[in-house]
Amino acid sequence: MHPLIKNSNNTFKGSPVEFTNVIELKNKEDWVALDKCLISRDEEGRAISFFKDDIWYMGVYASDFQVSQKTNFDFSFINSSEKLTLELKLIVYGWIFYKNSTRSNHVKIQTLVNRLSALKKVYIFLNENNYNSISELNNKVVSQKLDTYLINKDLAQRTLEHVFSGINSIIRLQSWLNLDLPISLSKPYEHALKLSNKSPQQTLSIPERIADELYAKAIELVEDFYPHRDLLATIEKELQENYLAGKEIVNQKKELGIWKFLDKQEKSSKLNHMQAQEISKVTPFKTSDILSRYSSMTLFKDLKSVPKWKKLYGRITTACYICCGAFSGMRDSELSALKPDSYYCDDINGQKFHFIRSKTFKLGEKDTTWVTAPITQKAIELMSCFTKYWRKELLEKGLQKESEYLWLNRTARSKLPVVISKWPDRLQLFSETYGTVIKKEDLVELVKSNPNALDNINKLCILSKSWPLKPHQFRRSLALYTIKHRLGSCSSLQQQFKHTYLQMTEWYSVGGIASRLSDLEIDNDFQQLLENTKLEETTNKFFSMVHGNSPLSGSHGKAIMDMREDIPYI
Repeated sequence: MHPLIKNSNNTFKGSPVEFTNVIELKNKEDWVALDKCLISRDEEGRAISFFKDDIWYMGVYASDFQVSQKTNFDFSFINSSEKLTLELKLIVYGWIFYKNSTRSNHVKIQTLVNRLSALKKVYIFLNENNYNSISELNNKVVSQKLDTYLINKDLAQRTLEHVFSGINSIIRLQSWLNLDLPISLSKPYEHALKLSNKSPQQTLSIPERIADELYAKAIELVEDFYPHRDLLATIEKELQENYLAGKEIVNQKKELGIWKFLDKQEKSSKLNHMQAQEISKVTPFKTSDILSRYSSMTLFKDLKSVPKWKKLYGRITTACYICCGAFSGMRDSELSALKPDSYYCDDINGQKFHFIRSKTFKLGEKDTTWVTAPITQKAIELMSCFTKYWRKELLEKGLQKESEYLWLNRTARSKLPVVISKWPDRLQLFSETYGTVIKKEDLVELVKSNPNALDNINKLCILSKSWPLKPHQFRRSLALYTIKHRLGSCSSLQQQFKHTYLQMTEWYSVGGIASRLSDLEIDNDFQQLLENTKLEETTNKFFSMVHGNSPLSGSHGKAIMDMREDIPYI
């Protein structure tokens, strides 16, 4: 029996992990054999996770190109209870090897990790109340106590639905687990409605005034720095080479025994900090001197320190990301999978179109394309050039997969570049730096454009504060603007967004038509003309009936025909 998890990258080099009867080992109390039970291997076939571990690493089942994904099972949150930890590990093992879905034999690793995340709330409750098993929920008092606990957490209905779905997944394993659980499955949706009035909230669309400012600034940054993309890469290369030269000097002194205080076996943050300070002292050039070489240029006039260089790089990176997301409507996972060669142009019937190539993961990993704006070309080429030395460095270290990504960052000179996986903080900083604060007119527009997110408006959109910019808002906003300004239809959006059903596209664009109608203005003179024309038309119709010769039907028609011979004249 092999794991019932979809393998997204098909890169196994060793034999797959075989099923072990962990329930039998548990019943025999053979804890040594149970702890040694193999859970997962890496891509090379090496064993990396065993039953005894607090974290089970399952990254081998994840897509190589999907950056922001959860792939590990973490049990450390209930370490204080051995019985609950053992039970939860057996449950997850059952999901992996025995039964994890009623719809298909194999599911994505992210599905199971998210299911465990939902169940954490239940097991934290059990642990805090000194219960030893989820079977305690057979007791109505305990079950009601759990409901009260969840109510006090003020969770959304969708979150609660996932919690109860997680409990149902355990009930389906009860015969294998030998657990005493209620036979009947709960109805997660109905149960969630009883405990919470926080209905699912739609992603907010960005008010047009704020979007105009943020998008304009992103485009401005890309346009300004695009001609200097090679220079940006050169500056970064010089800074890193300067650091490496200083590091080489420090390493030589350590090897010669001159600086023994740095030659300690144990590593610590204090020791790393001391070494970084010594490297800074012996580098061939001061960092500020390297940056000052370029300060004569208008764009780099304030570039005199490392923090300002990092701030500049961060802003340019975020601006490029916004240009790619705002004008394509791609999901965050699809944007993260962009490569340096993702952009291309095509001529269709004499008209030039701009496209982005990437991967979509929603219904299985596959390559696809999106129509985009011309600025996307410069954004991708700017980032590609900016990070070319980083990608080369990663490739030299044997990190082929990481070297193919577009969005990279170096958090410290002593570390390798890493793939950027979390964008919300970067986007929020960009909004605070370049966007204006929320005004009353923005709140009015928000209510019209986001009828399914009124709770989020009240919670997140605060008057005189910066806009809470998030990655998925680009997708929602593009759908709204397209319908509101008649730039396209829901059918064309469905193709652009890679939706299976048109209803999902209509959900994304909700508020578009209402916003369009609210912007209409009535021409009073034209309205009066229409009313007068309607009266004249009605009068002429009656006149032709009475004075005409054509036959009329119906009782009233016959009465009018009788009147024709006795019409009074004035």
